[in-house]
Amino acid sequence: MKYIFIIFLLLNSLQFVFAQEGCSDDIIMAVKGKWTKHADANMKAGNQVQITNRIDKMQQLLQTAYPEPKGIEAAWYRSMGGYYSSVDKSSSSYELNAMFFTWYCNIHVKKLLLGTEASNSFDIWANKFKWFAQADNNFLVESKPVYLFTKKLGDLNGFPLYAGNDNGTSNTGTTFSKTILICRPGQLPYIPVSRRQYLQVFVKNKEDWQKKNAESLLKMPVRSDAKEEVYKQQQIDRVVNQEQNEQTKEKAKANFLRGYTTAKQRKQDDMARAEKAYQQDIKTAKDYLANTSDEELTKPAYMQNTSYTSSFRAFAKENDGMMMVQINNSYFNNKLPADVPQFLVLYWHWNTEKPSIDFANHIENNFSFKTLQAMLDK
Repeated sequence: MKYIFIIFLLLNSLQFVFAQEGCSDDIIMAVKGKWTKHADANMKAGNQVQITNRIDKMQQLLQTAYPEPKGIEAAWYRSMGGYYSSVDKSSSSYELNAMFFTWYCNIHVKKLLLGTEASNSFDIWANKFKWFAQADNNFLVESKPVYLFTKKLGDLNGFPLYAGNDNGTSNTGTTFSKTILICRPGQLPYIPVSRRQYLQVFVKNKEDWQKKNAESLLKMPVRSDAKEEVYKQQQIDRVVNQEQNEQTKEKAKANFLRGYTTAKQRKQDDMARAEKAYQQDIKTAKDYLANTSDEELTKPAYMQNTSYTSSFRAFAKENDGMMMVQINNSYFNNKLPADVPQFLVLYWHWNTEKPSIDFANHIENNFSFKTLQAMLDK
């Protein structure tokens, strides 16, 4: 009760300042937030106790890095499995989820209010990639799905740093996100897909699609020449009968015949267009395969965007592209208990508000990534 009373007095005093002097970042940052535990999601029986203990240790690392939220109310919960399952069948997937709600100045009611949606988030995923990279089960290299990593930004405290999926500006403001992959030193849970592997699958998929498309077009029924002639005359009569005099009737007939094509001709035109589009789609890929050295073709495939299944124009540079990878099955130790984390992904998201920037700075400057890495395989 005493704590609630103090908070009540603090908020009242801040609202008084708001009314007297106007709101500012300094006033918002003077609000001392707290950590709150929310209900867990999708926790399953079996190894739940072990997983709960591991997630709790992750949360302690997070709270140590950001112990005193300013202008923010922090909440966290545990979750398991879900849509994004473990990339290794012998391992369990689970995660720490943390949300951060910022205080803001509401100019309409002239009060400090707490945002109803989390402006910031922090997640640690065990044994799965989730938003960082999703499996493409429709683009298979050697019968295995590929993943497309986000753009690599460099390193942070010795760990590879990647862009998150929440970066950009919209009508709701500007958002930022970053990702760190934590795995065993000197080992990676993924294998890069080479340029040759990607291009061979791209061309093969295009060939298969074109074959099916051509077969489908060939099976399309068309009118016989005799039926086509009857149909054409019916259409001429329909067009001509809409006119009022002979002169306009002849003009309407001439215009109709000028643009008329038979069903057989339209079918041939459709097939020609499909073939032309197909040849344009695969030309660059085939030329690259035919005219590029083995050394270049064995390099990792860095894609320019997510349209890699439909078109190929060029590979992106390493520092400006998204690497295509597959799961490295030999990385995983199947003798370890399923609840043991074999790799971890950290993901945090924030915006341009001062409390949000302060939160992000605490993560990058204070979070002990090495302590988290020490949790692997244990």
